[in-house]
Amino acid sequence: MRNLKIYFILLLVLGFSLNGKSQTVELKLSLKEALVKASENNWEINKAKAQGSVAKAEFRQTNSVFLPILNLSHTGIVTNDPLSSFGFKLKQEITTEADFNPLLLNDPGQTKNFNTKIEVLQPLINIDGIYGRRAANAKMKAVDYRTERTINFTKFEVKKAYYQLELAQEAVFVLEASKLAAASALQLTENNLKQGFVQEADLLSAKVRVLELDNQLADANNNKKGAGEFLAYLLGMDINVVIVTTDSLEKKPSLLNGLEQSSQIENRSDLNAYRKGVEARENMLKSEKMQFLPRLNAFGAYEWNDDKLFGTSANNYMIGASLSWTLFNGYKNIGKVQKAKAELKISELNFAEYLSKNTMEIQSAKRNLKVAYDRIELSKLAKEQAEEALRIRTNRYKQGLEKTTDILYTETVSMARNLDYINSLYNYHVAVFQLELLLEKELQ
Repeated sequence: MRNLKIYFILLLVLGFSLNGKSQTVELKLSLKEALVKASENNWEINKAKAQGSVAKAEFRQTNSVFLPILNLSHTGIVTNDPLSSFGFKLKQEITTEADFNPLLLNDPGQTKNFNTKIEVLQPLINIDGIYGRRAANAKMKAVDYRTERTINFTKFEVKKAYYQLELAQEAVFVLEASKLAAASALQLTENNLKQGFVQEADLLSAKVRVLELDNQLADANNNKKGAGEFLAYLLGMDINVVIVTTDSLEKKPSLLNGLEQSSQIENRSDLNAYRKGVEARENMLKSEKMQFLPRLNAFGAYEWNDDKLFGTSANNYMIGASLSWTLFNGYKNIGKVQKAKAELKISELNFAEYLSKNTMEIQSAKRNLKVAYDRIELSKLAKEQAEEALRIRTNRYKQGLEKTTDILYTETVSMARNLDYINSLYNYHVAVFQLELLLEKELQ
């Protein structure tokens, strides 16, 4: 019976283990597929698009500069106020000679009036509103340009994260290969120790090297998991999904043509956003200045009055126009103009500074691209030489012609050169992506 219980527990443990493994989802993605997912699901892109919707809604509100305001109301009143009671009777068109009796005029009793009214207010000339509308339009376009820039920057982040994951995967492969080499060296050292060719200290050094690689491999796997989770976050996916990259880190020499690209960035989306921001400030300044001009508006109303709810026994209308001019507003309008001038100046200075900074960044990015390109060849040559040195020393070590410390040192150098090589490939890709972002142009 006890054996049956143990067997049952083992089955449960195995079942939970298999269930846990089945929940791990692995997804193979190319860089192109990752960019498509980011465009659909990335948090920052979706928020930017929502901001665009807000700006469009704010612009639509400025239609009130041209379109009329239409109000419909129904009001019920009960009163014994002499003046109101007589006026309501006039509006209901029920006034008689008896109503002019002084006793009734002074004490009319209770009077009911139900008023249904339609009012129309039509703006005619509001110059400040027109410039305010232009400012809102420029702001809306600036938000659209910022959304475009957000999309481009997110693509840059996704490309970096994608190859960061590829780099982490390659680093794991390099460390696993180094661990195999170190384990092989440890085995040879144990055999040589039995034959008296090496000392106990050599065996300890070989064991220490294997332990070091175990620790480095654990760190590399942790970095790989973190890189995968960050990429999944950028793609708007569940971070528990295990993403496997399918595009290689191997360089594409044709990308070096980025050095020949023009540094002119006048039409870049973020710069256009700055320009539209300056334009919006200019129109806001004009709008504040136009506050000193008069406004002309038309209005009209049509109403029904009755002593019954929703009654329409009597009706009347009113049509007119209003010209208003605020000559002095306690220095409020003057202060608004001064503030708008200062904000326009700040906006212009920010744009000039941003343009100058980005021109400098483009030159720096081109230099970084050239340096990253050259380092690939150098690191590749160093990697190949280190691998060849390891091969030669390993063969000599098997013949007892090399020291244990020499073979361990050579293996360490070979691993470092391999890691340098894949890092140079990654840095080259990042340099290309950085220049693409600054030029807002695909270089591939």
